[in-house]
Parts: sequence; structure tokens; C-alpha cells
Amino acid sequence: MKNTLRFSPINSVFLCGAVAALSLLSLQMSFASRVVIVSAPAAQISEARLAPGTEGLLRQVAEHLSRMQGGASIGGFPGFEPPGDDDKYRRKIENQSASGEEINHWVKEINNFLNQIVKKNPGMTLEEILQKAGLTPNQIDQFVNALRNTHATAAGMEGVGVNEATVKTLESLMKVLGVIPW
Repeated sequence: MKNTLRFSPINSVFLCGAVAALSLLSLQMSFASRVVIVSAPAAQISEARLAPGTEGLLRQVAEHLSRMQGGASIGGFPGFEPPGDDDKYRRKIENQSASGEEINHWVKEINNFLNQIVKKNPGMTLEEILQKAGLTPNQIDQFVNALRNTHATAAGMEGVGVNEATVKTLESLMKVLGVIPW
């Protein structure tokens, strides 16, 4: 005897129902996978991390901005604390009486750290970088305004200890980071 399948009317109805169910399941799975694929890039963007080392560079920028703001905390980062055994330097920071050469040095350091941040996080604005670092909108505003104030201070002292090139470098880095100087 040969093994043959016989299709009775009941088996045919069952087989058609099974094929239809499998087709519907396949269609649902195909649609579900499309939904996941479409939504995945948005999730990846929101979960994107900063390049390694960026947070440390932001901390360094904040420290130098703090020096120019009398030692105040900048964007949630701790304020600059001069060494305890250097009263002259402490008074200089607290009274914001730094020389043009010191301002030039601090701005050059800020430029150095900002340049590294730009290279590590291409295409991102400073606001996006600070958001990814976990700063609140208020802290972001404080950080950006401190950077603008630093630019204004350096530009105001240009030629009196602050080099024109230092100010121009800061301006170009600010523009790359989407920060418009005042």
C-alpha cells in the first residue's frame, strides 16, 4: 500500500484554515518587525552616549570657566577651589582680578578642551553634549552663559594680555558647537 494523503472536505477546510492562520501570523510578524525597525533609530539616538572622556573634558572646561566667574559652580560642576596655602591666588579668583595673561592662559585651556570635545563628538552641539552628560536645562543655560561671558571678557581684554588668536579660536569653537557669542 502506498502512503497517500486523502483530502476529505473536512481536511480541506482544516488545511485552508491552517494556511490562512499561518499567512496572517506571518503578516503580523512582518508588520511587527517593520515597526521595530522603524522605531529603532529613534531609540538609538536618544540612548546615544558621549564619546569616552567627554565628561572629564566638560569638567575641565567648567573648572576654567569657574576661575573666570569668581570660583562659582558652573552647570552643576563644582566651583574652582584655589590651593588652601595660596591666599594671593584665592583673592585673585574671588575678586576676579586676573591679569590679561592669566585670562589668555585660561581661555587657551578652554579652547584646548573644547577642541577635544568637538573632535570626540562630531556634529553635536554643546547643548546636546551637555544634555547627554545629564545636565538640566538650567545647568545647560548656566554653562553656555559662562562660556559667553568668558568670550566677552577675553574679547574685552584683547590686546591687553589676551591674544587675538585666542579669542578667534574660542569664537570658532563656539560656532562649531552651536553657541552664538554675544
